[in-house]
Amino acid sequence: MIPLIPKPYTDKPDTHDSSAFIKGVFMLLLLLCYSSLPYANAGFQTHHTLHVEIIPDSGQLIVTDRLKLPEATHSFEFLLHANLIPTLSKPEGRLTHIKTLSGRVPVNHYRLDFKSSASAFTLNYKGQIAHALSQEGERASLRQTTPGTISKKGVFLSASSFWYPQSGSALISFSMQVTLPEGWRSVSQGRSLPNQTGWVELQPQEEIYLVAAPYKRFQKNASGILTEVYLREDNKPLAERYLQATDRYLSLYERLIGPYPYSKFSLVENFWETGYGMPSFTLLGPRVIQLPFIINTSYPHEILHNWWGNGVYTDSTSGNWSEGLTTYLADHLIKEQQGEGSNYRRNSLQNYVSYVTKQDDFPLIEFRGNQGQISQSIGYGKTLMLFHMLRKELGDELFIAGIRSLYKNYQFRRAGFNQIQERFEAVSNRSLELFFNQWLKRTGAPTLKLVDVTYQPSTSGNKLTVSIEQTQPKAPFNLTVPLFISGEGNNATEWHTLDMTKRKQTWIINTSLTPVSLAVDPLFDLFRRLDDSEIPSSLSQLFGAKKVFAILPNTATDSMKQAYQSLVTEWQQRQPGLTLLWDNEITALPKQAHTWIIGRSNRYASELLQHIDRRATGLNGGTRAITVRNPSQLNQTLGYIESDSIEAIKGLSRKLPHYGKYSYALFNGNEPSVTKRGEWNITDNAMSWTLNRNVSGVTGKLTERPPLITP
Repeated sequence: MIPLIPKPYTDKPDTHDSSAFIKGVFMLLLLLCYSSLPYANAGFQTHHTLHVEIIPDSGQLIVTDRLKLPEATHSFEFLLHANLIPTLSKPEGRLTHIKTLSGRVPVNHYRLDFKSSASAFTLNYKGQIAHALSQEGERASLRQTTPGTISKKGVFLSASSFWYPQSGSALISFSMQVTLPEGWRSVSQGRSLPNQTGWVELQPQEEIYLVAAPYKRFQKNASGILTEVYLREDNKPLAERYLQATDRYLSLYERLIGPYPYSKFSLVENFWETGYGMPSFTLLGPRVIQLPFIINTSYPHEILHNWWGNGVYTDSTSGNWSEGLTTYLADHLIKEQQGEGSNYRRNSLQNYVSYVTKQDDFPLIEFRGNQGQISQSIGYGKTLMLFHMLRKELGDELFIAGIRSLYKNYQFRRAGFNQIQERFEAVSNRSLELFFNQWLKRTGAPTLKLVDVTYQPSTSGNKLTVSIEQTQPKAPFNLTVPLFISGEGNNATEWHTLDMTKRKQTWIINTSLTPVSLAVDPLFDLFRRLDDSEIPSSLSQLFGAKKVFAILPNTATDSMKQAYQSLVTEWQQRQPGLTLLWDNEITALPKQAHTWIIGRSNRYASELLQHIDRRATGLNGGTRAITVRNPSQLNQTLGYIESDSIEAIKGLSRKLPHYGKYSYALFNGNEPSVTKRGEWNITDNAMSWTLNRNVSGVTGKLTERPPLITP
């Protein structure tokens, strides 16, 4: 697993802890010279036998940890939280403090020197771990995180807490007895010890988690896998829904990939809003758990992480692939099963356009973890498109064989893109060097232009001549371009693939159809920078822009002006390029950037509402946020916000950024609660061509392809 960076939830803040400090400390761990530990980076296991007592009222942690090493050594170096002062219990030796590493978590570096060679030793330590929640993330994706805390509300400890001795990058195993106040329960990876007194996991792990609170526990055992739900309040109906969903998704992914790697899976309620995926359990925030759509959207993503990230570990030195593959086989697959796979891919490509500029872009081999919308659009979106293109290149049967081979060969081991390439080459018996090099090491994306289409009817067969150009500044990509042709008659359709290696190419296509129209990549199977005409206007275009204006109504009431101004001021904390203007201070709408027009009394609202009302039938009343393309300038998005409630405007400042993929969102009440959201339909775009003649009768229709696996 790449700890603490699972997929963000739909319409929720991204709450995954991937702080630069944590990553920096782990890099330090890798760079520390453990000359006396030749096995530290060789993949051998150290086993921890822990006796842990937690006193939440005082934030105290009391631990005895017996470490069994893979081989005997004369010295051992480790890192431990600076508040936890260790003593060596046995065998005899000298414990030396080398230095203190400062940062969000203060860490002490120690060295143990034994009197004689030892393969096991015992440390005792105690102290407080109490790191407050803090804001992290880029621009529109600020979220609360903590590297670790023990409090009356609950306990959250992970590798980033440095609550147990850490040495090098070797995988570990553990058994752990946990003493807690009456009524409290603990959760960790692996299986529970008798009477819920602790946890044991003997399969190689990257770290040890410990979560605790006064939980109500619900359980079910199906097909030999224990499923659990830990809630802070007694809510059996909610628990039952999650237990049933867990069984459903475990069954799906076992059929697709292979046997579930753990003995249990638990849904655990956290005491702040999170979406963390750990080995054999997930830690969700109290509001997230209650959202009805989470069970069928983001929850399966966290379950699937037990195959990718927590079952096959990510060698992140070559790029974090697990988030993209998990997104592809969870979030994308569910949409594909609902007949909406192409819309999901289009939204992923749209996010790349909205959030990633040339200055922000980076190759996939440099993606380590989620730092906000920019890194999500590349690390999640581009990676899922890489796997989709690989699937299209090999076919479903070989693609499934490849992911099964990856899982079988690297379970509880680290794998990078090199190992992924090797597994898919093995099952397909072909070289994929060019494919992986191009999509992993290059920045940017191809930009396609449909230059020309000519039609030549013939009694011996019809011909279409199609010219396509790659217009991005950098060198052309090697592409397999899907081309869809619709003809006269029921089911009169054809798919063609165009191998493109040059800046501009022309193909002559023989078809038995009487063509009516054609479209280049209409199901968004290629990772590419979309043409503006392919993208419906969306809130993300405004929230993702480096430069954007917000025009406020000078004639509104003082209280409403203050509410609107507070809305913009809060967004400016996440989006420094957002400039506030008053409508009486300007003589025309800005032309060089996306623009918000806020308030019904705004002097520029009437002109915008003419364009909105033509599309937005039924989108009136309450609090609404609606976007449209500027009809005279398609690369400019105009956003409109109005409300009759000052309280609703306050809530909108927090909620609206999480509806970024939508063209519009309607809200009701003072909270406010969303009542309707959606995207505009695209009826025509620059990547399609229609023969200019009258057509009578039925024509072939574009349909979604079958999903990778049925539910």
